[in-house]
Amino acid sequence: MEALKEILIKNDWFTRQEVEELFTSEIQKCINECARPSQGDIFNAFDGLRPQDVKVLIIGQDPYPDEAKAHGLAFSYNNGEIPAEDSLLNIFRKIKEDVGIDNSYTNLSAWKKQGVLLLNTALTFAPDNQDFHINAWRNFVNHVISRLLEVKTKNKQPLVVMLWGAKANELKALVYKGKDYQEKYPFVKILRSSHPSNNYQACTKSICDGEVPAFKDTDFRPFKECNEFLEANNADIINWHTA
Repeated sequence: MEALKEILIKNDWFTRQEVEELFTSEIQKCINECARPSQGDIFNAFDGLRPQDVKVLIIGQDPYPDEAKAHGLAFSYNNGEIPAEDSLLNIFRKIKEDVGIDNSYTNLSAWKKQGVLLLNTALTFAPDNQDFHINAWRNFVNHVISRLLEVKTKNKQPLVVMLWGAKANELKALVYKGKDYQEKYPFVKILRSSHPSNNYQACTKSICDGEVPAFKDTDFRPFKECNEFLEANNADIINWHTA
């Protein structure tokens, strides 16, 4: 538990006092009963990545139940030789469509090294108790996002946020506010869509009463728009190759 706290502190996400306040009894219960990822990987997304170094935030739902996949990075597989399925396969198809890159290696650590924070809305998975984990992590994740917005705005650094699916789009810290939100956070670009998963046809359904496009919509070009925004704000673009 203490080693996990140190990851957040040494990478400038929170002070020691803030970490102690965020580690509620519910969060500690989640960590203690976590089945995926391994306990040491729960904060993998933050390890070696400070808020000021983040250029892109991609939000997933919760860790894979598969031991060979879950390693603390949203959408990423620990074993990069496992062929992409479902959400990640659709993400790779969109990257090919957007920027012409054809990926097969499924470990996304190369993105993290360039400043992509791959954050799940629940950082732990436990069989038969996942609803508790999703609810328990909500406050923590909102604090992470608020911290990121604060740092990027203060430093006048660009940040692209990719919100895919209803759960991601409902996060309190990123609630849809249209023009008002852009005035408050001029260096933040939010790219919203339905979830890339094939489950319940999420990939092809728009959400938020049609305001948000389907992930498979050919006019939805998140990876292209992301790099255009970074470049326009004098930041290095993301190389979306995974290997």
